[in-house]
Amino acid sequence: MKKRKLKGYVLPTIYLLVIGIMAFGITFLSQSLLESEQIKDEHLNYTMSVFDETNDTTQKQDTTSSKQILKPFVSDQVTVAKEYYSKDDSSEKQEEALIYYENTYMPNTGILYESAEPFEVVAVLDGTVKEIKQDEILGNVITITHNNNLTTIYYTAGETKVKIGDDVTMGETIATSGTSKLQTNKPQTLLFETYLNGVLTNPNQIFEMSTKDFN
Repeated sequence: MKKRKLKGYVLPTIYLLVIGIMAFGITFLSQSLLESEQIKDEHLNYTMSVFDETNDTTQKQDTTSSKQILKPFVSDQVTVAKEYYSKDDSSEKQEEALIYYENTYMPNTGILYESAEPFEVVAVLDGTVKEIKQDEILGNVITITHNNNLTTIYYTAGETKVKIGDDVTMGETIATSGTSKLQTNKPQTLLFETYLNGVLTNPNQIFEMSTKDFN
């Protein structure tokens, strides 16, 4: 049998074709891997973005729901005339927390505030006006009930801005300050009491709590 000899250009052509196919395969594979990595990165970035948005929302909600309980006024001219009388205080502090009326000293059951000028009285927390009454000694008295068994009472109020059954929001003006027959250094006063679970409580303890404690 006669052997046929391949022409001289055939082998180089085959080599070039093989090399071209291999180069094309490597390029295609590299491109596929790159696109795959980009998709993974985009998915990761999207996931992290969703997580960040959720985390930001949670933080905003936490911030919104953890406001400090307000004091019952906003004026910086208001000062404390008498602190809450506590049986656990020193005799000196107990003496300073006595209220004098008609030759009689009485333990202060709340915090007595005073000011030279009238000031707005505000709700310390969201709640509902339960009672409004007139007291011969303490003037107008407003009682507000809040969530989680908290009740706040505002004595010696002047002009009332709410009525029984009204829902009030934290910081809403419910009255103006008024005068009373209690002995104070300044004419405008507010006696503020708090009851937690039906028990008379030092208002300063309530001021240290947040709105989350009363959700």
